[in-house]
Amino acid sequence: MNDLKPISWVGIVLGISAALYLLYSHLEYFGDVSFLGAILLLEVIIASIWKYDQRFFVLLIATFIWAGLRLPLQGAWTGGRWVVLAAGAVVGFILWTKTPRRPFHSIHLLAFFCVCAAFVSATVSIFVRMASLKALSLSMLFLYCVSGARLAVLGREDRFFQGLLWGAQILVYGTAVCYLGFGAAIWGNPNSMGAVMSIACFPILLWGWVNSDGPMMKARRLVALLLCAYLIRVSLARAGLVSATSVILVFSIGLRQYKMLGKIAASVMVLVALAGMLTPGTLDHQLGELKDAFLYKGHKEEGVLGSRRTAWDKTVASIKEHPWFGTGYGTSPSGEDPGVDFATFTSVGGTIASTGDSEREHGSSYMTIAEWVGLLGVFPFAAIIALTLSNVWKVCAWMRRTADPRPYAIPLAMVVLSGLVHANFEDWLFAVGSYLSLFFWVCAFLLADMVADAAAVPVPGTVPIARRPLPARFGPLVSHQ
Repeated sequence: MNDLKPISWVGIVLGISAALYLLYSHLEYFGDVSFLGAILLLEVIIASIWKYDQRFFVLLIATFIWAGLRLPLQGAWTGGRWVVLAAGAVVGFILWTKTPRRPFHSIHLLAFFCVCAAFVSATVSIFVRMASLKALSLSMLFLYCVSGARLAVLGREDRFFQGLLWGAQILVYGTAVCYLGFGAAIWGNPNSMGAVMSIACFPILLWGWVNSDGPMMKARRLVALLLCAYLIRVSLARAGLVSATSVILVFSIGLRQYKMLGKIAASVMVLVALAGMLTPGTLDHQLGELKDAFLYKGHKEEGVLGSRRTAWDKTVASIKEHPWFGTGYGTSPSGEDPGVDFATFTSVGGTIASTGDSEREHGSSYMTIAEWVGLLGVFPFAAIIALTLSNVWKVCAWMRRTADPRPYAIPLAMVVLSGLVHANFEDWLFAVGSYLSLFFWVCAFLLADMVADAAAVPVPGTVPIARRPLPARFGPLVSHQ
């Protein structure tokens, strides 16, 4: 401080004086709860940026989850999540350019084409402004996945995945207390709870249970895993049940854990048999309820998948009406464009958020994106999904060769697999405001990095084209036999 020049001291004094004057002249704003909330959010963002790689992902995912929960201040976080995402994307990209960087891969180029297709579709939408903002949110999400998410994970995988395991357990226990203890449906409808448990929690907990070090840890994670499975069962969410079952089958067969698969099947049969012996009437009722929920979803007269047929028919009709460039990214018009006043961020039809005039249920994420961007714009989205599925296949192939459950690419691949299966029945995959969409795409982009690094290991007996050192954490993915 003694080395500062007089001109520097003058600048500091003037800056402090200006800040105090502004503070004094706007004291009335400090009685506004919204203003105080904005200041608090700004402070939290600055504190998270201070140690970006350790804190910001936690803040981002917590903000998006809170905005989707039925909790106090949900409305505040509904708008605040976009501020957090924008800060994470911009700051993450700046930090990424100033650190030793990993190369970009095909998925990053496809993400750029997806953003371009989203903006093109927005220009032909009757909700031009809203569709443009939706496309902008997609660009922020992908920019964060390309930069900020990699800073949070790559190079500190041990801490990240340990934190992910703890987060999944806390989420499961918290959900169980709310639903089973207090009867509070914090996730809203049962499908949302089933989606969170089957995509964000079940694959992580299954991998963590198999890789537990001691009996106490294994028992604790097993309890969380069984409770997670029970919550999926309680939700009666068909998509959640199918995606969780897919993870169990692929994980067990991929690692050649046939005994574990047999134990799971035997345990289910024993539990069903015990329930039949103790309460046969209740068991018959529950089996009938489960059958109706899984096959008909309350639409037995319409047949299997009858609950989705109406939404699918409307989506197909909309695609036929707007075949080439779609209805606009993030919008499915059922009325007239109300317009947006950017001075107040309001419109004739409501806030800047989607309303009943601009969105509806589609019954499938894949049909949703086809309607939004049209048959021409859907190509990059189809390509990025196909590439992501290819990465899952590569991890499964390595699992078969090595039978090693330790690599961090495995839980990422299982999350992505569960999400891709689940997206057949729900609309969240490209809905950027969804916490599931955020978590899925972060895992998908990280999986692409890990698969690319594992593929860089030369096969024994061949001459490597490029000698790039492989981090030890990716080594178990490649067979050395």
